[in-house]
Amino acid sequence: MKTKLFIFITMIFTSLNAQNNKVRWTDLFSYNNVKLLEEVNGVIYCGTENGIFLFNPQNPTSDWIKLNKTNFLNNVSVSAMAYDKDSDSFLVGYENGGLDLLRSGESTMVLDIKWNGFSGDKKVNHIFINDGIAFISGAFGIVSYDLKEEEFKETTRTNSIVVNDATIKDDILYIATSNGIRFSKLSNKKLNNPNINDWSPSINSGQNISNIELFANEIYYSVGNDLKNLNGFSQSYSNIQGLKSSNEQLIIAQIDKISTLSGQSFSPIDQENQTINFNIGIFVNNIYYGGSIKNGLIDLSLQSLKSYKPQGPYSNKSYSVSTSKGKIWIAPGGIEGFNNLTFNADGFSYYDTKNWNHFSSERDLGGAKDIIKIAIDPTNDVHFMVIPYAEVTKWGGEQIGIFEFQGNKSTHIINSLPEIYRFGGGDFDALGNFYLSQSWYCDAVCMASGKPNYNALKDNVNSISVKNSSGNWISKQRINQGSSNALSPIIDNKYIYIPQARSGGVAILRKDNNETVGNILRSGEQTLPTNDVWSAALDKTGNLWIGTGQGLAVTYGIESAIDNNNFSAEPIVIIQDGIPEALLTDVGIYAIKVDNANRKWIATNGAGVYYVSDNGEETKLHFTSKNSPLPSDIVYDISIDETTGKVYFATEKGVVSYNGDVSTESNDFNNAIAYPNPYRPEYKGNITIKNLPNRALVKITDIVGNLVFEKKADGGVIEWNTNNAKGKPVASGIYLVLMTNADGTETKTLKIAVVR
Repeated sequence: MKTKLFIFITMIFTSLNAQNNKVRWTDLFSYNNVKLLEEVNGVIYCGTENGIFLFNPQNPTSDWIKLNKTNFLNNVSVSAMAYDKDSDSFLVGYENGGLDLLRSGESTMVLDIKWNGFSGDKKVNHIFINDGIAFISGAFGIVSYDLKEEEFKETTRTNSIVVNDATIKDDILYIATSNGIRFSKLSNKKLNNPNINDWSPSINSGQNISNIELFANEIYYSVGNDLKNLNGFSQSYSNIQGLKSSNEQLIIAQIDKISTLSGQSFSPIDQENQTINFNIGIFVNNIYYGGSIKNGLIDLSLQSLKSYKPQGPYSNKSYSVSTSKGKIWIAPGGIEGFNNLTFNADGFSYYDTKNWNHFSSERDLGGAKDIIKIAIDPTNDVHFMVIPYAEVTKWGGEQIGIFEFQGNKSTHIINSLPEIYRFGGGDFDALGNFYLSQSWYCDAVCMASGKPNYNALKDNVNSISVKNSSGNWISKQRINQGSSNALSPIIDNKYIYIPQARSGGVAILRKDNNETVGNILRSGEQTLPTNDVWSAALDKTGNLWIGTGQGLAVTYGIESAIDNNNFSAEPIVIIQDGIPEALLTDVGIYAIKVDNANRKWIATNGAGVYYVSDNGEETKLHFTSKNSPLPSDIVYDISIDETTGKVYFATEKGVVSYNGDVSTESNDFNNAIAYPNPYRPEYKGNITIKNLPNRALVKITDIVGNLVFEKKADGGVIEWNTNNAKGKPVASGIYLVLMTNADGTETKTLKIAVVR
């Protein structure tokens, strides 16, 4: 009997994760949008935007099995999937043209992709399997792949015609294309004819045929709002989304219902009396199910709504992520070009350590769109501010404001705000005072005009509105920097630093008055790569790290620079192949976050995530979508949960977390660990010793007491490259890790085995 990988896949994950680099990663993907459905031995595989979840109708309450890039798959943006029972093979296709072959407990990326040289859209539109051959459809044409030999066999180029779907009847391959239906007899090896000119003339020429299915020995297809077959049958439906032949039923998914050719129809509504929208339907164990756009998998046999999906955020859109003590907030909105609305109406998502909660734009936020930031009060993490981006065109009909939450209860703050125009972000200081960044200041006269325009805006300035911990808006500090968009401020005991995304540099304000004390700009001796500053962070030694649209710079000793009115910024210089060069030159920096070891996590526009040493001169990690589970190389935000050490990345394709080494420093050595242990020849990285008291002294000796390494644990973590004090690799053997806390009151010893 063949091993059924998919039923027992949870047993596989443990062994897989022990062998690969994904063990530290966790997905925070949304599984609401079910686009694809396949039955595998009675289990329904639900294909969503960023992965697949398994639903067993016989045991619907079991723990969810999720396949995604953090554990089993090699990509995100799932666009097609198909199962072959004879070979127990499951193929997954992606929007970037990639393919995964899942079989016998393994996931293999299919690398020999024949359409790599194709210059158009590489999205896999559909996969149809017949007699061990997978026919893969897309804008490139149709390609056949032998599941037994695991190799591509034949390619049919269709030039500018897109192949949307395919099926086979009586050894004739039918393809649904953007220009009608074409068909051709399979070769004696069950392959497609490579010469499209030898195929039959188009049926329904000039029309886009999105779906085609073999059902009851007839070829059915959808064109516009009509379901047809090749023998003249035609029946009208509204908004056909998909067709599926499933257990002797032809399922027609429409935007607002699931119908069958036999005449049944299902139109469920959600808890808010809203119509549920669908992508696809399936019939398993005499029950109809629908794959919905926002509600997961829907059981259509019940009178009341019953949906199935793993917990997660509402959508995979993410612009910023905030974390505190295991809680997570995801803001899905954005600011296009740091200037324009995206009109995102997804509200925001909140994980309270047990469940995901969705706060609706319409239901909970008064219709507010483009939620760009959730700022968490460090003195009370059930108190947080929800910040939408605002634009002048919104003034005529809608009230602009922010939302203050205490637990799940919110207050819409409008009238108590000082004069406002639009918000670029906000944050709390250590005492619980809230600072709101605003742009295009509008005074009382401007406000009285009803619907201010650019000419009515006073001086085109930015501002900071401050709400103190007692609940009063106590000041408004102006930043006379033209039309620049002021982003979330960085606040220390004395100063406020405001990145200004559109040619504004970094503005610096005193906390105790309205004085603008300085600006770091590119002009003169000041050396920012560009005036467009997208992010900033203050590190633990008082240096201001500045992320711009064209690279990274640092102002060392920022308070001293302010006191001496001598602002300058310098690049981080690293040595590459003996040549000095600036770190992250010409790369947009969306976010910079500093961990407890004073190392920096840097989010970029197109280059993934960098993790660098305290001075930036050593790259510890560089995650991209190719070498890690990161879903995209465009990373908008980073958040570090200091209590757990987890680092969260908000990307254009969803949020993932990485289990980092640096967390809140321990007070003792009870949880101190060293890994990998043993250190084997095939491992090329460093040994990490973590969960130490801050500034603990760590000495490593050989078994007879010779000192080979010594360092203090900044941030409760150190790394050892397995070299001795002379920089030479140590020999194989057992090494002792001797640890003492800063005041010498506690000690502990660990052993590390090194195998050369």
